[in-house]
Amino acid sequence: MAINNVTLVGLTGMSGAGKSTACKLFAESGFKIIDCDKISRMIVEKGKPCLAEIEKNFGQGILTVDGQLDRREMAGLIFGDENKRLLLNSIMYPYISYIIISDAYCRNEKTYFLLDAPTLFESGIDDLCDYVVSVVADHKTAVKRIMQRDGLTEEDAVARISSQHDMDFYIKRSDYYVENSGGLQVFFEKVNEIINRIWSD
Repeated sequence: MAINNVTLVGLTGMSGAGKSTACKLFAESGFKIIDCDKISRMIVEKGKPCLAEIEKNFGQGILTVDGQLDRREMAGLIFGDENKRLLLNSIMYPYISYIIISDAYCRNEKTYFLLDAPTLFESGIDDLCDYVVSVVADHKTAVKRIMQRDGLTEEDAVARISSQHDMDFYIKRSDYYVENSGGLQVFFEKVNEIINRIWSD
C-alpha cells in the first residue's frame, strides 16, 4: 500500500534481459526514476560519511592518493570473499535507503516512483517497495545481448551471467515479471501491461 500518496516500484532483473529499456518505458508513462547505481556512486564520494565508514572497516588502501574511493582496489578486496562483500553492503545500503526514503516518501502529492536497482534483493531495499518488477530472459538470449552491448566474447558473457542469479530467482521474488526472450514489440506490450496494472491499483 502506498504511503503518503507515494507508490514505489522496484525494478531489477538479469543482465542482458532489457531492464534499461523497461526503465525507459516506466519513465515515459510518468514514473519518476530513482537510479540506485547513481546513488551508490554519490554516497562514496570524497568527504562523504559512507566513504569514511568504508575506510574505517577496510583500511586506507581502498583510497586513491587524492582521497577518492579506489573502485578497482575495492572490487579486488570483495571479489570471491562473501564476508567482505556483505560487510560492504551493510555499510552502504543504509545510506542508500535513507536517500530513497528522503526522496520518495517525504512528499504530499500523489507520485509514482521507479527504483532502478540491479541489486534490489541483495540490498533488502525490496522491503521498501510497494511492487517489485523483474525483467528476465533465457540464458542464450541474455548471453547474445551482453556480447553485443558490451563487446565481450561469448566466454566472458557466459561467465558474467553465471555469476548472477538465474531467472527463477527473480520470478519467485517479484510481484510482476517480464520474460524478454522475443521481439521488442512483444516486450513493450508486456511492460506496458504491468504499468497499467500498477496505475490502476
